[in-house]
Amino acid sequence: MLISDERAMQWALGREGTHEVVSGTDRRGRPLRTVICMDTGLVRNDPVPDDAELARFYAEDYRIAYKGAAKPRRRQILRNFRRVVSHVRTFRDVYGVATRVLDVGAGSGEFAFVMTRLGKTVQAVEPNIPYAAFCREELKLDVSTAHLTPDLFAPCEFDLIRLNHVLEHLNNPVKYLALIACWLKPSGVLYVETPNIESECCERSRGNIFHYAHIFNFNPWTLRACAGLAGLAEASETAQRSAGTTSVFFRRDASDAPPATAESPENARHVHAMIQAHYAGAFRKGKLAKPFIKSAMLLEETLTGMLAGPPRAIGERVARSLRAAMRSG
Repeated sequence: MLISDERAMQWALGREGTHEVVSGTDRRGRPLRTVICMDTGLVRNDPVPDDAELARFYAEDYRIAYKGAAKPRRRQILRNFRRVVSHVRTFRDVYGVATRVLDVGAGSGEFAFVMTRLGKTVQAVEPNIPYAAFCREELKLDVSTAHLTPDLFAPCEFDLIRLNHVLEHLNNPVKYLALIACWLKPSGVLYVETPNIESECCERSRGNIFHYAHIFNFNPWTLRACAGLAGLAEASETAQRSAGTTSVFFRRDASDAPPATAESPENARHVHAMIQAHYAGAFRKGKLAKPFIKSAMLLEETLTGMLAGPPRAIGERVARSLRAAMRSG
């Protein structure tokens, strides 16, 4: 059972009078008001940007603001290919049976490229103009520079849709999940991955959490509640592997029952306490070494990327290794 767009937005914004301010600045110290809904534990920027503002930002400014460059760097491409291969191997049972695949928010195209090399029919959407052009020109992918509208694809067109680090950027997450779910075949799966605000609190340095592009900040409960309101249910075959994470496969919920409860004050208190502990410096253990570890990783990725050749060559190499791994089981 789906809820109306108005009700979807009401859930995302939270009831009036149920919010507490958890931060007044972004991770670079610039003004950004962030609030938590004490009905649910959903954390969001306040105010939420409108469609026109977001369309302009993601088409032109996002990649430069977030990555510091209009086109992806070689080390970034290498890192993304490695992550895709690791993920697909972990869930090879799901990806192995897919035939028509949609990647919403394709970024620099690594997932879409790997899927084509596994024999899938792949389409992709990327709102950022330079990144979409990179996907088409460098990786020869079918990528549309478009925003999410109901007529973008036909109903029931895909048996696997990927929404990787996209949902947190959308200004009405329930509405867009419901829209995307309509493009799934009845037996299809929708993969959704977002940052986990609980992990961010524990792993990031104090104050280095919130920023303009991440409008909503999910934890495992709020992500599943959001999906439930959009008419989705977690896929049973992957639930154990995804337990306690914000990386989840969903299926369209065929039942006529109303969605599970969309409120959890207990979850809200938990998330609020995690954020307070983060700003109090409670998660300092092991963080002194992190800058050195990160520098070493960046150096390795930079050197390996330089030696690995152009983006397409990197993709062909990792795709060959992945095909061999999937054949061997």
